[in-house]
Amino acid sequence: MTRAAAPDILTKTASGRTLLFTLEAGNVIPPHRHAHAQVTIAVLSGEVEVTTAEVRTLNGGEVLTHAGDAEVSMHARQDSRVLVCLLNE
Repeated sequence: MTRAAAPDILTKTASGRTLLFTLEAGNVIPPHRHAHAQVTIAVLSGEVEVTTAEVRTLNGGEVLTHAGDAEVSMHARQDSRVLVCLLNE
């Protein structure tokens, strides 16, 4: 497993950020938190295993939301594109 490359920052405002990850199969985003933010993870293509309080596999077109104070990590099972929206609370 290889750590994922830094995302493209699509927007950055006082109210949050929108990030686009282009992941290769096997790439990981290690456990981390986004304190005081609401997080939306949208898998645009591919297959990504997302670990929060539980493990879920998301395929292209699927979306997951969670509180940024909780830990999250991702593991690309296939080449994938993932949009992450962070909205500050």
